[in-house]
Amino acid sequence: MLRANEKADSAVPPAATPSPSRTATDVSPSRDEADELGTAADESGYALSIAGVYQDNVTWNWAVQMCRPATRLAGEASVRSAWYHVNGLSDPATLLDAVRATLRADVIVISVHAAEELPLELCVWIDAWLSRRPARAGALAALIGVAEQPASQSARTQEYLQAVARKGQLDFVPQERELPAEDAAWLSCSHQKAQNRNTTPE
Repeated sequence: MLRANEKADSAVPPAATPSPSRTATDVSPSRDEADELGTAADESGYALSIAGVYQDNVTWNWAVQMCRPATRLAGEASVRSAWYHVNGLSDPATLLDAVRATLRADVIVISVHAAEELPLELCVWIDAWLSRRPARAGALAALIGVAEQPASQSARTQEYLQAVARKGQLDFVPQERELPAEDAAWLSCSHQKAQNRNTTPE
């Protein structure tokens, strides 16, 4: 995780090891932990607080580049940044830390590939902070990786994140970013496989 006094534009993205398949119950906060999250209001005095989730090195770089102008404007010493790899959210302690950071954040960044279904860990994290976030000004920046010709996954991903922003009373700032060729090919293949599953006769 990247803290406020570290330079975002020179940092290496925090490592995360892919975890075995989990259910929402496996990664959701317990009742006691959920109650504790309700007290995570920000009293730190930072001028700007950023919390973000990314999917890989490409999406990490997008997120850092997007936040760089605001960080320079506010002054790096006055900005607190916390970044989490989506796979790392399967760890309960990391999930709780990410939710706490998001409850305090002025800007929430979600930088992911467009997909028919977003990662479970990402959705659990969103559900954990969305209903507990205090009603105050803030923004949700969605950086969505797409192939050269955006497909339906992009629209679905943006619609879902826009609904999250609306429920959280956050300004929604979507941006589509073109994926590198190898990632775009993988995305196209995954989309085709999903379509095949949906059209295969019983």
